[in-house]
Amino acid sequence: MDTDELAQRLARLAERTAPPPREELAQVVLERGRTQRRQRAAVTSLVAAVAAVVVAAPLLLDGPPGGHRAADEHAVATSIAGVDVLAGPTRGSLAGDAAFLEAVRRLPWTSEDMSGSDVPDAPLDSRRVVFAGDVPGGRWVLVAGENTARPANRDPAAQTDLGALSDTAIAWFAGPPGATPGQLELQSLPRGVDAGRPAALADAGTGALVVVAAPGDTVEVSLRPEVAADGEVGRSWQELAAPDGVAVTTTPPVSSPYAGALRYRVTRQGAEVVTTGPDGRWNESSTAPDVPVDWLRPAPPASPADVVLSSSVVQVLSMLGLSPEETAVDVVWAGDVPAPYTRPARVHLFSVTLPSGATYTDTSLSLDMGGGAVAGTSCGSGIRPAGLPVPEQTFALRCDATDFSDDSGVISSLVLVAPAGATSARALDLDGGVLAEFPLTDGVAVVPFPERAASVQTMTADGSVLASTRPLAFADLGD
Repeated sequence: MDTDELAQRLARLAERTAPPPREELAQVVLERGRTQRRQRAAVTSLVAAVAAVVVAAPLLLDGPPGGHRAADEHAVATSIAGVDVLAGPTRGSLAGDAAFLEAVRRLPWTSEDMSGSDVPDAPLDSRRVVFAGDVPGGRWVLVAGENTARPANRDPAAQTDLGALSDTAIAWFAGPPGATPGQLELQSLPRGVDAGRPAALADAGTGALVVVAAPGDTVEVSLRPEVAADGEVGRSWQELAAPDGVAVTTTPPVSSPYAGALRYRVTRQGAEVVTTGPDGRWNESSTAPDVPVDWLRPAPPASPADVVLSSSVVQVLSMLGLSPEETAVDVVWAGDVPAPYTRPARVHLFSVTLPSGATYTDTSLSLDMGGGAVAGTSCGSGIRPAGLPVPEQTFALRCDATDFSDDSGVISSLVLVAPAGATSARALDLDGGVLAEFPLTDGVAVVPFPERAASVQTMTADGSVLASTRPLAFADLGD
């Protein structure tokens, strides 16, 4: 199975089985032998379609075009109405270079790696250059035009991607300092957008950030979420100069492939328009950092799906905007759960201790698809306050494994990981009724997920209750 076919299958399956979208969980399908550029294009296509699909090969993670939007943006519709942020004369330091603007307006929106019936290729006579300017470390251009990929059926109830309903599509181009039009490259898949919403692009390697809003809008930037010792999440915001509604600035560069923790906020006449992450320009110089991890239990026999662990840890640090030196990572448990496939699914449960002492717990459920491809999803994530050491905590997961085919069944497992002193457990419904009881081995059990299970209690050999916990949901980083 090639990457494109797998991506299509994952996209269709995600509509039926995906958990609530969470940003930046290693959304990759990799097939050995592809060039890096081809890999990046395939990743971009998949990310745009499947917010909850993960997969990994050692950190080949493109900045998903608008990949934060489904998970963390919110807007005030009344403050968007009637404002087209893409309209008006070209803005930016190169706005007066008519020859340059005409040349970039003619740049193709398709390439060998980015093409297809679902990729907008705006007719030339519909295109307009929204922004063209020199930015820290490069030269960037934003072009808007007719959304040729907009489906004939424009019933919002029949669509899940609101961008697909738009009449307008955008494409970002970027190149080195002083680049000629011919040196500019398409940065992500062109896509339909709401013309009332700001557009932004960030480069993790240089720290460059451009936000295109409406004239008079207030633009702010936040570098990362801040998790306090009690588990509360907040952000610090800094206002940017935005003449004509365009902010061009530099943020601290990061070694990640994209600036996963960065957010921008736009307000208009005192009302919030949007808070979201910018499109991410691929950081060519990025390398997967060596993140040390402590294993709290013995590792299971090796599996090709184990490659997900290092990618997932790096992505969580990118999402939190933290370096390995600022955190401690514990692999709480790793093992297999049943899957409707020729091989079981591999689960990794790990916890990141943050500077405040609070912890961010994350999971991956991955499947070796053969041929070098690994596919999967998440069993949940969560934030816990400082206090109880990670080895003394109890974790319950619901892991829904599929084979990623169109008609796949779903095998749901309850994974319980507790301190070794816990010898048995029981699953309870919302009213406290016992749904199932099961023994633990070294504090761990993998059993079929009891329907209606709302919490799990662990017990000692004499029947004393040690802890009660709910299955992990999905962490809210307050974006």
